[in-house]
Amino acid sequence: MKTITEWQKVLKAAADRRFPDSGWGEKERIESIERQLDDAKVALACARGERVSDYHGHQDPDHRIAALIADILIFAEERDTDVEDELEKVRAWFEGRDE
Repeated sequence: MKTITEWQKVLKAAADRRFPDSGWGEKERIESIERQLDDAKVALACARGERVSDYHGHQDPDHRIAALIADILIFAEERDTDVEDELEKVRAWFEGRDE
């Protein structure tokens, strides 16, 4: 199984291959994350039967969640964020510990 750091690198490389000249900066990546989150919301509403959508991106909530995570990990890689280290800090906060 890949580490989160490995996923960051693999996903960023794949995005760069798919969109070699995107020219995206932080603003565009955040907008993409927001779109992915919106798609996840709609997919979950469709899965609950609260909404109907023919858009293929709204048919599988789990895939939408994974796409959202991928976009976030790409953003983290672009920022050179050590997500594993930051997640340890977040876990400590959840557990009421200071680290």
